[in-house]
Amino acid sequence: MKETTEKKLNVLMRVGKLDQDSFDFLTDVDEYFDTNYYSNDNEMLLIHLSVAINRMFEKESVDKMPDELWKQISDKPEYKVAKSVWNDLKSKAPVDFTEEETKYILLHILNILRRNNDD
Repeated sequence: MKETTEKKLNVLMRVGKLDQDSFDFLTDVDEYFDTNYYSNDNEMLLIHLSVAINRMFEKESVDKMPDELWKQISDKPEYKVAKSVWNDLKSKAPVDFTEEETKYILLHILNILRRNNDD
């Protein structure tokens, strides 16, 4: 995990927005992408996941993703891979994510996959 990302996540822990189980999950997610996709810049996904986890604990909801955006995401060639990756990871999560949270998570995963395909 990048040092700057780790510092941000530690701040979230200090202010009570992230617990140790959640931090461990985020570390696992980061290691998964580093190992399987050689991606070491996963900050957007990790920060989004940390905020999403907190929303789930607080029983808050995220804004609905616009249908047009979701259609663009789900039509991308990497979408099935992104969904498979998330299915591998979500079982380790400290919370169950709503469908709307999952859409945004898939967007971040898709961005990592597409960025790595461009390298």
